[in-house]
Amino acid sequence: MKSVSEYLASLRARRPFPIWFRGERIADPTTHPALARSLATVCKVYELAQDPAWQDLLTTESPLTGGRINFYLSPLLCREHAWQKTRLARSLGQVLGACTHRCTGSEAIAGLFPLTYELEAERGVPVHRRFLDWLADVQREDLTVTAALTDPKGDRRLKPHEQPEPDVYLHIVARREDGIVLRGAKVNQTGVLLAHEMLVLPTATVEEADRACAVACAVPTDAPGLTYVLGRQPHDARCGDPDEDLDSGRRFGDHQALILFEDVFVPWQRVFLAGEWEYSGRLVDYFTAVHRLTAGACKAGGMTLLTGATWLAARYIGVERAGHVREKVAEMEMGAETLYALSLAAGQEGHSHPSGAWIPDALLAHTGKYLATRLPFEAARYAREIATGWGETAPAAADLHHPELGPRIERLLRPAVEGATAEDRLRLVRLIESLTRGSNWSAFALHGGGNPEASRLMALRQMDLEHLSRVAAVACGIEEDEASTLAEVAGRQGRVERRRD
Repeated sequence: MKSVSEYLASLRARRPFPIWFRGERIADPTTHPALARSLATVCKVYELAQDPAWQDLLTTESPLTGGRINFYLSPLLCREHAWQKTRLARSLGQVLGACTHRCTGSEAIAGLFPLTYELEAERGVPVHRRFLDWLADVQREDLTVTAALTDPKGDRRLKPHEQPEPDVYLHIVARREDGIVLRGAKVNQTGVLLAHEMLVLPTATVEEADRACAVACAVPTDAPGLTYVLGRQPHDARCGDPDEDLDSGRRFGDHQALILFEDVFVPWQRVFLAGEWEYSGRLVDYFTAVHRLTAGACKAGGMTLLTGATWLAARYIGVERAGHVREKVAEMEMGAETLYALSLAAGQEGHSHPSGAWIPDALLAHTGKYLATRLPFEAARYAREIATGWGETAPAAADLHHPELGPRIERLLRPAVEGATAEDRLRLVRLIESLTRGSNWSAFALHGGGNPEASRLMALRQMDLEHLSRVAAVACGIEEDEASTLAEVAGRQGRVERRRD
């Protein structure tokens, strides 16, 4: 597997491609201040993969290469893989307090593995073999893979083929003997500027009239025809010199970008879905079951980090023994444990696919993601309340380090913990500010992996409300013949157990 230096060298070996930020071109994404904390995140993941203490979390054996690989490059192949993904997401959420940049790529891999198997078995299109060949190469090279999913969507009352601007959905504009040509855009793509490959997936289930949007393929991030526009973040101006980095609140960060596809050619060996619109819904289901399992665990990690920061902030001002503070901190961590438990349960209650993939329980995964759109925001309120308003109004690090102002600020704002300094307190409140107000972590909780309504809709698709109605009718005596319903309840659990076996 790659070392950090090898990863950086591989990024710099890519062909130059256009990246825009605030109206100017970024020549090298590995040296630009706006991407520095994002780069630190990906480098940390490569570094930890070499750490013996992290081997059981960040690596696994590959049946394709026969060697040890980064876990983010493996499909889920068993229940233990689902648990590993949950534990890894939570652990890195605690360490980084930011997106790992690797999750969506791993979940696209996990979704495409069973989908391409089905498409090849049912239609005879050799897409599973193509996918496995691509995946083996990516594993051998230890590449960073992200996924491009969300389309701009335009007027959401209209279907893709009804849009006045066709490029609001990524679509196939030409099919050639040697491949396909793509045009359109993807938005909100995390980590793409520091990845080697992106897996393009449909943004949603599509109908026959929109079969051109039913496309899944692997595209190098430096492919000709791609243009990137780096998105702004609340703290993106707090980068550059050390004082500004301190003001940013954390060592690690993330980035998102708008990706413009202008006649991007993709050879057939990298194409896994090309117009087979009937399979788009299956792919969305397989992807989201894994993606939302991860979302719950990821937010559990961030909430645990926030809980620790909040408890330390309470100690810094001497209120850690107050009953209401202890109650709020307890609620924060219990919320994190709830998300973690749902993620683990989704993996536990999953089933094995004929391809060999492990598919998490979708209802539990979507339920976890839905709660991840609520619980982190309750935790954020408690954190801001306990840390006091200084988290929003603290002086800049440059003022704290000023030869005249600094000593006066130090005397006034020194924590109530022996040995701690005003700079320690500033670092802590800036971390809390970043997690609750000044970064994309809260946006990930709300929209990353699907917004609350998407989670509700996907959960509803997994519910058998007619069955639940029959159970209720028996329970209250409306239905007197209870034998068949009771047998159905027992049989359903039995089917789950047999399916898992």
